[in-house]
Amino acid sequence: MIQIQNVINHAHATVPFYQERLAEFADWPPGLLTLQRFRDIPTLSRTEVQEAGTRLHSRRLPPGHKPTYSVKTSGSSGKPVEVLGTPVTTVMMAALTMRGHLWHGRDLSTKNLSFRATNVSGTDKLVARWAPLPYTGPGVVIDFTQHMSVLFEHLLRENPCYLQTHPFVVLGLVQLSAETGRKPESLREVRTYGETLDPWVRELCREVWGVPIADNYSAEEFGTIAHQCPQSEALHVQCENVLVEVLDDQGEPCAAGQSGRVVVTSLLNYATPLIRYELEDIVEVGAPCDCGRGLPVLKRIRGRVKNMVHLPNGETCFPEVWKELFTITKIRQFQMIQTSLHDILLKCVVSEPLDDAERQSAIASIRKKLLYDFDVQISYVDDIPRDPSGKYQDFKSDLGDLAGL
Repeated sequence: MIQIQNVINHAHATVPFYQERLAEFADWPPGLLTLQRFRDIPTLSRTEVQEAGTRLHSRRLPPGHKPTYSVKTSGSSGKPVEVLGTPVTTVMMAALTMRGHLWHGRDLSTKNLSFRATNVSGTDKLVARWAPLPYTGPGVVIDFTQHMSVLFEHLLRENPCYLQTHPFVVLGLVQLSAETGRKPESLREVRTYGETLDPWVRELCREVWGVPIADNYSAEEFGTIAHQCPQSEALHVQCENVLVEVLDDQGEPCAAGQSGRVVVTSLLNYATPLIRYELEDIVEVGAPCDCGRGLPVLKRIRGRVKNMVHLPNGETCFPEVWKELFTITKIRQFQMIQTSLHDILLKCVVSEPLDDAERQSAIASIRKKLLYDFDVQISYVDDIPRDPSGKYQDFKSDLGDLAGL
């Protein structure tokens, strides 16, 4: 808690936004601040960060924390924010990147292919280092907003040892491999980030490509939050960089096996201190890991709060129907839209229209997974575009403020 107290003292003394908010928590004697008392500090919302603007920026940085640079979130939450990075946060991001590589024993002399948003388009590509070392094998970066079939040809042509991209891109590529019998022969591991990783995608990747997936939980505001353990599929919180709280609806810490909302505190960003920041994600807490690392465990990232289905009885659930819908082989892509408390619109990109049995199977799967007898309408579309950040949303809600949601 000493480092947290240091951040609180600095924020109270130099950040206008925190001068009143942290008044009763600043300059306490060493050892007085406990985690329980720390939780008396109000959580910080994205809306507050947006509205505060530069009032969240420190007016006086410690030595070594300049110059600063802007970090903008993708806005996939619908609420983009901007914070400042520093040389210290840059070094920490590099260190955590290397930790992930070392944990998983990656051969950094080989090729890594990354499908992500870039400033180049079409068939152009960037080639650079893919680890914070003087030399690595080629790190190829290709814009992932192209059609999946184009990305698949890039993958086969580059034939990397490591692939890094969003889970939905992995799914599309693996499906094309299964259909065509073609696959990247040199591939050793897939790395995912940026979206919720459905367990079924892990299974499919092992089945078709014979390689594991290593997931990463991160946010633009903090960098790496948790790395996947090399001995399991659990995620280890990177405690040198962040303090992560997983809280239930009453604001109390969740125990292993429980899911709750993520609240994060940056331990090293003195330029834009984010203290008890609501990340708007839901995660499941894991039991201590047998690997011996001693770091807190997140068993699974469930998804974003805004991507939860709202049931008429007031409860919520996540729309985890990937495996069930994609077992209908005619479905190439889908997106569910909750249009009311009783209605779901299923948009599908299909190779050919579903027959009656397939339609009924899709509807039954949705009703079973979503725990309610929704009125499901199926609509065929040519494409389901990504959001402006480049991420794919398999579920969207049109409820807005309906029923107080």
